[in-house]
Amino acid sequence: MSRNNQSHHSIQFGRPSKKSAALSEFVLAIDNLSIEGSGVGKHLGKTVFVEGAIPGEEVQVKIDKTHKSYDQASIINIEKPSAHRIEPACEHYQQCGGCQLQHIEVGAQLAYKEQAVLSLLKKTVKAQPIATIAPLTSAPLHYRRSARIGINQRKSTDTNQSIVGFRRRFSNKLLQVSKCIVLPEHISGLFDQLRESIDQIENAKSITHIEYQQGEEQGALTFRCKSILKNEDIQALAQMLSTFNLQGFLRYDDKLVAISADKSPLYYSVDALKIAFQPGDFLQVNQDINTQMISRAIDWLALTTTDKVLDLFSGLGNFSLPIAKRVQQLIGVEGSEDMVQRANDNAHLNQIDNCQFFQADLASTVENQPWLNANVNKLILDPPRSGASELISNLFATEQSSNISHILYVACDPSSLARDAKQLYQLGYQIEKFCVMDMFPNTTHIESMALFTKATVIKTKKTAVKTKSKKKKLFA
Repeated sequence: MSRNNQSHHSIQFGRPSKKSAALSEFVLAIDNLSIEGSGVGKHLGKTVFVEGAIPGEEVQVKIDKTHKSYDQASIINIEKPSAHRIEPACEHYQQCGGCQLQHIEVGAQLAYKEQAVLSLLKKTVKAQPIATIAPLTSAPLHYRRSARIGINQRKSTDTNQSIVGFRRRFSNKLLQVSKCIVLPEHISGLFDQLRESIDQIENAKSITHIEYQQGEEQGALTFRCKSILKNEDIQALAQMLSTFNLQGFLRYDDKLVAISADKSPLYYSVDALKIAFQPGDFLQVNQDINTQMISRAIDWLALTTTDKVLDLFSGLGNFSLPIAKRVQQLIGVEGSEDMVQRANDNAHLNQIDNCQFFQADLASTVENQPWLNANVNKLILDPPRSGASELISNLFATEQSSNISHILYVACDPSSLARDAKQLYQLGYQIEKFCVMDMFPNTTHIESMALFTKATVIKTKKTAVKTKSKKKKLFA
């Protein structure tokens, strides 16, 4: 190779030239919002994700991380703000890892979330719901009835106190929180009291984290402990909690110990029923949305007194018991034996005798289960974030599954919904109704609900609609 050719490709050392550095900063038009809540734009044909940006904005950004097919950037300046941009209400917004979308007006958040799921369905399933129903909404603040509170006994350099709060944004480290505006107002001073109490406990390092749960009349805090606390420390915690009308519990591995004098049952109400729960049980975070969700599920399923319904991932009986009141028979299946017992107890508490609950690991292959061949005609699926792909395969391998006319799918992850929807479409179902639910306002979490019905049923409805208006398009 000649010297001339070598000089053409000379190796550079040290910092990038000013020209190269300048290319990492530019003004970007934001066109969309990702499922993760970042603004999305295009620069020189490459997708750029910008934390904190809103569609319709023009922002000056700098590239933080470069990838083969996309870049990640942060905002230097907002050149043209969106009409939906608002001032975050929380004093911890800039640092806390929760409520990432407080800078966006709530109605716009829901519109972006709805469009994100619909776009994913169109891409994955190649179809859209026949009807997209108005979102279920709630107050954006003071809505949470459960939360996990972190503790770090390594003292804060600012206050010399233990750190009690939530994870920082983009970090596993804890942020010192003084007030959380998504928790109920009556416990707004809880964090400061927890810090003071924990700093006075001799064996405070035994406490790894705290779980908060709120019932209809009373809530509870459960302290997860690695070793036994002294009696005087336990009494100090119980006294502190009584000022907030909270029961207290200690959990040592699988053993739960009540530390409050008040041991009245914890419960919440839905559809004129009492649903009792124990500390650590799964609760839908947003009580208002939960109430609306069950009401809409009952409506969408078009329940009759001759229906036989299978509720998979049935939990405490949150869907099961309101629905059992309206049908001939309900069968609930849950992975936890404790939750199965709790559901049975709740059925007895509410004098409902037309339901049965079974334990099964729904994430693995299910064979020879007594409920698998049940002659049901309607199905509820409320799976975890991983979805229900294998379960759908197992269930629809049975002859009895041919009788299932309606499937209500409650989704906490859009990707799982899209994947499972594709599978259900291949089995002859289509999405008749769809809505998003604001279970977690101001966060990037997207909860949604879809009603699948047999394609033959939908075809009949589609024909009827076309008769009225041939121009109306039902599928994208």
